Amino acid sequence: MNNPQQPREYDAVLGGNSPSLEGAAVLGGIEGVKLRLQNPDAKVRISALKQALNYGEQGLDLVIAGLKDESWDIQNAAYSLLNSRIEASAKEALIIFDQVTLKSSVGMDYRELRNLLGAGSWKEANDETRRVMLTITKQEKYIDSEDIYNFPCEDLRTIDQLWVKYSDGRFGFSVQKQIYQSLAGMMIGDFHYWLKFADQIGWMKGNSSHPGNKDFKKENDITFDLTALRGHLPYSVEYLRYFLLFHGESTEAWEKKGKGLAIFYRVKTCGL
Repeated sequence: MNNPQQPREYDAVLGGNSPSLEGAAVLGGIEGVKLRLQNPDAKVRISALKQALNYGEQGLDLVIAGLKDESWDIQNAAYSLLNSRIEASAKEALIIFDQVTLKSSVGMDYRELRNLLGAGSWKEANDETRRVMLTITKQEKYIDSEDIYNFPCEDLRTIDQLWVKYSDGRFGFSVQKQIYQSLAGMMIGDFHYWLKFADQIGWMKGNSSHPGNKDFKKENDITFDLTALRGHLPYSVEYLRYFLLFHGESTEAWEKKGKGLAIFYRVKTCGL
């Protein structure tokens, strides 16, 4: 016989951190879910979101509210749960969420990039980043500096925020800019600092302690997972193309042509 004093699967137990349930107050149903959603532990809140769907429309409303949570983990969990729902309120909430978080001034759809990053498919996400940027700039193979200087800020911000969000701050254009500026100060034009930057984020290979004596990695050598150095992704062949094209030129010529530096200038002017 079931003991009515024991908590059920979806019940919340009040009574401190004591391992014993004796004398503890049991709070079940939707109120128990609401209580767990106030827990500072994200794992507990994510579990509560899953349980909320057992309580009909009220529970669904709690999951929808999770899309506005300050925690990205909670937002992601809520989005995943709602993505499989057929209710009109769930579909509408996802549409609004996408409009707010995936802004584009040119009508670009960033849902695939978000889904790839959310799944930890870093190589595919890197390819998708390149695809959308080529599409926006109406290029087929390479994005030149003029394209980057004129790249829409709203779209650059969306791409960057997705990378930063799903990598927990490890990857993204703004992260790369921070790393570069930490090496070069406010200067953004010296080729010497570009070599240091590339070495710092793991884009160069070789045993020399001097970046100038190392070789640039090819795309097959890039690490497409979270073990990579901070700033390692997103990776673009444009970086190496500009490195190789202007290697050996004077700093003045390098700054004047601005190749490879355009992305950081644009990140800065867009306020990222």
